[in-house]
This record gives sequence, C-alpha cells and structure tokens, in this order.
Amino acid sequence: MVLERIISLKTAVRNPLAMFVVGGLVSVSCLVISFLVFNESVGIFTTFLITIAMTPFMVNLLRWEEAETEQEIARKKEKFLSRHKDVLMIYTAFFVGMILSLSIVFIMLPDAVVEQVFKDQITEIKIIRGDFLSLDLLQRIVLNNISVLLISFLFSFLFGAGAIFILSWNATVLAAAIGLAAKSIGGMHGLPFAVLIFFPHGSLEILAYFIGAIAGGLVSAAVTKSHSRYFWHIVRNSLMLVAVAVVLLIVAGLVETVQL
Repeated sequence: MVLERIISLKTAVRNPLAMFVVGGLVSVSCLVISFLVFNESVGIFTTFLITIAMTPFMVNLLRWEEAETEQEIARKKEKFLSRHKDVLMIYTAFFVGMILSLSIVFIMLPDAVVEQVFKDQITEIKIIRGDFLSLDLLQRIVLNNISVLLISFLFSFLFGAGAIFILSWNATVLAAAIGLAAKSIGGMHGLPFAVLIFFPHGSLEILAYFIGAIAGGLVSAAVTKSHSRYFWHIVRNSLMLVAVAVVLLIVAGLVETVQL
C-alpha cells in the first residue's frame, strides 16, 4: 500500500524527475524484501514485487495517456511521438532511477552476496553473451530485442500494465551488467565508464521497449472502454509506435555490433 501510493499520477506528470527517486526507492525496497523472504531466487522475485508495487500507478498512467491521445486526435493534432513525451519521460525517469540504484547496490555488496542476490541476472547475462558469440551477431541481437519488444507490447495489451514485469526484468539485468563492468574497472569509480559502455545501445533498446509498452497499453485501454470513437485511430497510432520501436532496435543492434 505504501509503495504503490508513494507518488500520484498528477505529481508524476508535472514532475517526471520525481519518478527517478521513486524508481530507486521501489527497486531497492523490493530487492531487500526479496533477499529476506525469497533468498533462493532474489532476482526474479524482486521483479515480481516491483511489478506488484507499480501496476496500479502504471494502469492509471496508461488510461490517462489513452484519454489524452483521443483528445489530441479529436483536435486533429497529429504530433505522433511528441504527444507521448510525458509518459515516455515518466517511464525513463523511473527505470533510470531503478537501474542506477541497483547498479550501485551491486557494486557496494561483497562478491559472495552479489552472487546470491543477483544470481538470476548474472545467469541471464551469461546466456545472452553465449548466444551472441556467432557470425550472425547482428541478426541474433536484433531478433532477440524485437522478441522482447513484442512481449512488452503483448503483456501491456493483455494485462494493462503487464509490460512493467518484462521492463523491470530487463532493467535489473542491465543494472547487473553495469555493476559487473564497473567492478572489473575499479568499483564505484568505474561506474560512469560502465554506464557509458552500455548507454549507446542500451538507451535505444530501453526506449524501444517503453514505446512498445505504451503502444500495447493504449490499445488495451481503448479495448476495455465501453465505447471509443477513436478506437481504430488508437490502433493505427500504436502500430506506428511499434514500427518506430523496431527501427530503434535495428539501430541499437548496429551500435552494439560495432561496440563488440
């Protein structure tokens, strides 16, 4: 009850940066609870708890966004991506806060504790690195990222804010990857450089997943309305968002391939 009411929708829209603090507080709180209660699989349960804590807020956010989109369509203001800037800022601030705080926790914890707390994420990183060690690197990266995008869209469509789970999981994996890189180059002093390693492609990937989640959430909100005059406009807008997300993932794949 406390975590899910830590910030109101009105406050988040007026001050998206407040979501940066919320992202840090929620993620670290859920990590501590998971470690104390579900210490056999801390990583995955942390993601579940973040999802539970943030779902009420995210459902309200997507409903508000769908209503705002309908109003913009009615006023014939075809701004497309710019009309979604508020929700994109909220998503970005929340997950950046989450990634940064979990990266710091990863670096500060002793290696033995890190192995237990972030075991699921470290395993996932090893699997991803193993899958990408092949000649068709770009194809594997892009296909993997597009599959995550489609899951984000589908989860958001079926469960309203369901994409929060897949987004949170990917955020915790990215935080672990940054933590591993930072520890290998000097610990906390290496954090800025570790962030820079993943920022060029990681920022594009996360942005694409956000856009996919918003697209699915818009359609979900429109479907659950008793009637919507602009339903097909919303669907078309959502498909355009997905197309933009796919382009971002292709660019991200190219950047990551060059980096590797």
